[in-house]
This record gives sequence, structure tokens and C-alpha cells, in this order.
Amino acid sequence: MARSKSQLDKVSNPLQLGGIRTATMDYPETNGGPGCRVALFDSGAGLRFTVALGRGGDIVDAAYNNTALAYLTPNGLIPATTGVQRDDDWLRAWPGGLLTTCGPETIGAPRVEEGKWVPQHGRYSSSPAALIEIKNPNPAASVGRSASDRMSLTMMIRDSRMFGPVFEVRRTISCTLGVPEIHLKDEVTNCGDTPVDHSWLYHINLGYPLLDKGAKLVYRGKAAALPFMPKAMSAAKLNRFKRITGAKADHAGSGEDCVFVDPPADRKGQVHVGLVNTKRRIGLELIYSKKQLPRFTNWQHFGPDGSYVTGLEPFYGALLGKDNDHSPLALTSLRPGQIRKYELTLRVLDGKSQTDALMKHDGPLVPVADL
Repeated sequence: MARSKSQLDKVSNPLQLGGIRTATMDYPETNGGPGCRVALFDSGAGLRFTVALGRGGDIVDAAYNNTALAYLTPNGLIPATTGVQRDDDWLRAWPGGLLTTCGPETIGAPRVEEGKWVPQHGRYSSSPAALIEIKNPNPAASVGRSASDRMSLTMMIRDSRMFGPVFEVRRTISCTLGVPEIHLKDEVTNCGDTPVDHSWLYHINLGYPLLDKGAKLVYRGKAAALPFMPKAMSAAKLNRFKRITGAKADHAGSGEDCVFVDPPADRKGQVHVGLVNTKRRIGLELIYSKKQLPRFTNWQHFGPDGSYVTGLEPFYGALLGKDNDHSPLALTSLRPGQIRKYELTLRVLDGKSQTDALMKHDGPLVPVADL
């Protein structure tokens, strides 16, 4: 966002307009434990969010002006526990948040696979990030620096084990000053000397008040129920699934709904999905490459206890595990030294013209037997 010289003459510190700060969150800590390392982003356009450096550089709380965007669990942001995770241990530490990354080896429910215990959604979100570089905006050129409206945070995350597998993830989160968008780039590398399984999922968790009764999910294409949902889902029932309801009695406890969807890409190979809240005249658009993330699922849990959330989840690999996921897209791996790249944009939409532009990507769901 270009700024005039008269505007820049009124600012002696660029952080007055927006940028990145690092900190330690000390309060409130649910279990009274030590603080959590974070990076605080201010886009200078009303979008503010917290990056959890102790949890793979995932995004936790996020808000646009007076509207919270993300769902937060009752756990709060607590230090991650690395090492062995069994059963529902992942759920006990999960803070929720706008972006949770799942992988890099496996995703989906906890299970035993090929004689080994597979932790829920992998170990990535329990792995700390090492800071590599922070760049803050500098709208006015200064000595030794050119003018820039960009801010970025680059991290390195390692998920490793003696004898392998050894994954290294280079993550960059960036914003442009004055623009309410988040850009994420990930590079996942197999640093070991043998081929390894690889699946990667972005869990985008939308919460109240962005998510509210009457809001509309935006996506279209072929759709199929997951195994734990009723097999017979008519086109009418599938399309009602896209209209957000209030709390649901059958979502008490661990009640939930979830469907696979195969949304089409635009001429540039990009998929556009999201949510529009017409009452607040606000929306959130998720943009990603169909080639990088060929599969998508929408999870809903509208619990009467306040656990009110829907997840938009583009992914690569096997969500249901090798034994139950029969899609040809589920058989994924990385060779030694191979790098796989992912990019994602989260865009806040403000006003009818912007939400209408997203709605152009909406359309009917067509039920199929499997995806």
C-alpha cells in the first residue's frame, strides 16, 4: 500500500503503522505453566494475529477490527509436549486457532498402522520453530535500506527421530502493510536417507463471531461423506451443510459432521473457498494451489458448550490412513532430499463487493460415492 510523503512525515517508527514483534505469553496460562513464545503481527489494516513459535509457527488467535476470526479451545495456548502422543493427547494440548498444520508424516485420527502407533494429525504442531529472519516494513527509505511495505517471519521446524524419518520445514509468513491478507509458504524436505510417507493438511478453524448462524460456506464440486457419517447424503442435505446453523444437540461431546469435497480450480490453478457472514458484511477467503493441495474437507462441530467451529481443510495425502483411504491421491511419499512446496493465502473480505466476489466461486455440491 503506497503511502504519501506527508503521511510518512508523521511517523518516526514504522511499527506505529504495523509490523512484527516477538514476545512470551505469560497470562492467562490454563495450567499455570511457563509462557509460550509468540510473534505478534499487525497488518496495519485491522488484521492482527498471533504466531505460536513453540507450535510450528501456527497461527492461534486472529481478529479483524472488532471481529474475532478463529476458534480457540478451552485448553488455551500452552507449551507443546513433544515425544510420544497416544489416543487423544493431541486434543488435550491443541489451542485451536486460525491455522493448525498437520503432518508432516501422517494426518488424521490416531491409529495403529503397519504395526506402529500413528499420533493424531502428526507431530508438526507440537514441534518448536527456530527463528531465522524477521523483516519489518520500512515505508520510507533509510540509510542502508530501501523502502518496503512488506513484513515477514521465516522459521525452521524439524520433526526428527534417530534412524529417521527426518523432516525439515522452512516456513515464511508474510503480510503487506495496509492489506488484510496472510501469505504462507512452506517447504517440506526429507533430510533422511530413505523414502518416507508424507501427508500435509492445513486446518483453518473459523469461530464466532465470524462464524455464526446464517453464515454461508463457499465451495462447490463433487462431495462424499466420510466413513463415520451416514452414507446416504442427498444433494439437498449436502447443500444444507453449507449453511451455518446454531449449536446442535447431536454435536454435544465429540459429535461432528465432515465431508470430502473436490472444488474446481480457476484458470491459474487456484482454488477459492471460504465463508461469508452477510450480517456482519465480512468474509474469509482461502486461496491455494490445487496441484499442491489436491484434496479438501470441511469439518463442523457446533457443540452447545461453546465449542462452535468449522474447519476448512485443504490437504495432500491420506486423511483416513492407508487402510481406509482408497483415493489414488492418498499414496504419497518423499524421496531422500526431495522438497515439496506449499503456498496458502488467507484474505479478509470487508463489504458486499468483496464478499460477492468470493460468492462467484460458490455452487452446488454433487454427491458421489467416494473421493
